[in-house]
Amino acid sequence: MSGRIFPRATGWRRVLWLALTTGGAMMAAAVLLALPVAGVDAGMSAALGGSMVLVLSAVSLVLVDVAERVMPSQAITAFMLGFALKLAVLAVVLSSVTAPGWVLPGWTVGAAAAVVIAWQSGEIAAFLRLRTPIDPESGRNGSG
Repeated sequence: MSGRIFPRATGWRRVLWLALTTGGAMMAAAVLLALPVAGVDAGMSAALGGSMVLVLSAVSLVLVDVAERVMPSQAITAFMLGFALKLAVLAVVLSSVTAPGWVLPGWTVGAAAAVVIAWQSGEIAAFLRLRTPIDPESGRNGSG
C-alpha cells in the first residue's frame, strides 16, 4: 500500500508509513478502550501518550530519510542520533513539564507503551520487506 501512497518513496519513508499506520491504529484502539472504561480523561491521556510516541518516533525517521538523501553513508548514524534525540526530549518533557490535572498516568504510560510496541512491529515488518543494500556507497549487501 505504501508504494501507491509514496510511489517514489525511499525505504525509510516506507518504514515511516508502516510504523505510523500501526502505531496510529494502536493509539486509536487505546483511546477507544479508555473512553468507555474510564472516561474522557482516560481517552485524552491515552491520546497524549500515544501522540508523544508517534511524533518523537516519526521525527527520528524523518531525520534518517533526510540523511539518506543528503549523505547516504550517514543514514545509520542519523538513525542512532534520532533515537538518542527522542530519548532526550522524552526525558526533558517527563522531568520538567508538570502534567495537567486531567492526565491519568496509567492510561498515558499504558498507551505509550502499546504504541511503542506497535511502532516497533511496524518498523520490523517494513524492514523485512525492504531490499536495500547495507552499504549504500558500494551497493553491496556484504555477501559478495
